[in-house]
Amino acid sequence: MRVILLQDVRGSGKKGDVVEVKDGYGRNYLIPKGLAAEATKARELEIQQQQARAVAQHNKEMDQYRTLARELKGQTFVMRAKTGDQGRLFGAITNSDVAAVLQNRGYKMDRKKIEMEPIRHLGTYTVRCHFYQDIVAEFELHVMAE
Repeated sequence: MRVILLQDVRGSGKKGDVVEVKDGYGRNYLIPKGLAAEATKARELEIQQQQARAVAQHNKEMDQYRTLARELKGQTFVMRAKTGDQGRLFGAITNSDVAAVLQNRGYKMDRKKIEMEPIRHLGTYTVRCHFYQDIVAEFELHVMAE
């Protein structure tokens, strides 16, 4: 019996796979539990279309990440913060603060993509944005007193 897996099933395959299983396993376990649906031509075509859309969406996101990385690479951003004695900041500058500065400049950025330690002193720092496996951008952040 050919079925399309609706969820990952250990030992059978991943979601969206069309697999051949024994009739009893398919009819008595996979289909009643909602883990699979019987494979028909229409369902197989629908799965192929969904996978093609997912690949196209992934490629579009990768292009956007590459463009954003090229734009950010080598830029310098200035951030002002309240300071105390000897250039020590009140609080710290985190990746959320850096993401807000980037958003003010028109770059749509998720804070989780910014890799940095919290900044607690005035100075110039290198901030690294890791978008995807090999898509990385580094830029300078200059922290000045208010």
